[in-house]
Amino acid sequence: MISANGTRSYRPGAQLFPARSALEFDKTPPRMDVKFPILGFLMDAEATGYDLKQRFQDPVGFFYRVSDGSIYPALKKLARDGLVKLRTERRGRRARKVYAITPRGRAHFMKMLREPAQPLFVFDESQVKMYFADKEPEIALEHMERSRRDDEERTAILAGMVAEMRRAGASTVRRVVMELGYEIVSAKARVLARLCSQLKREIQVKRRVPARIKVPRAAASGK
Repeated sequence: MISANGTRSYRPGAQLFPARSALEFDKTPPRMDVKFPILGFLMDAEATGYDLKQRFQDPVGFFYRVSDGSIYPALKKLARDGLVKLRTERRGRRARKVYAITPRGRAHFMKMLREPAQPLFVFDESQVKMYFADKEPEIALEHMERSRRDDEERTAILAGMVAEMRRAGASTVRRVVMELGYEIVSAKARVLARLCSQLKREIQVKRRVPARIKVPRAAASGK
């Protein structure tokens, strides 16, 4: 909406973006297939299904989450497609299935690795709740504070992981990716801290405003 002085004002429910924009709201970005990181781990070394579960708890877990139940079906599909091979390894009475990537799997992985990644699209439930808490800003503040605390904890964890990777002489590329994650999460925590303080001040101001309103004498006396 354009006001009398020529500035654009916002009203709830107004469309802020054109029907089709660079944001492409009408499209759901596709998720990365779990088979890609599985092949990536197998590029490093052969592994069992349990080993792969543990690998998803490593640094990559900060950027990509996967359910345990999706790993084994993906391994079966990769084996059917000839991208991985399976052998059974016996240790006493116990047998375990060990997966290794095949030459065909390596070629497929490298092809996928070179393809452009999908643009970042974050499904952030806390921000959705903040957005709809405009009538109850205290609730929005609670969600912001919780997100800030979570990001501060994640920042500390990532800082420790980066330091450990430096000490262990980890791959420069992988360390740099973790440093990127650290910088993003720590920056978000700082921004949230600033915005929390800003929102607190605005809430306090709005609480004080009604108390400052003076009732005219004539109205007060009923005249």
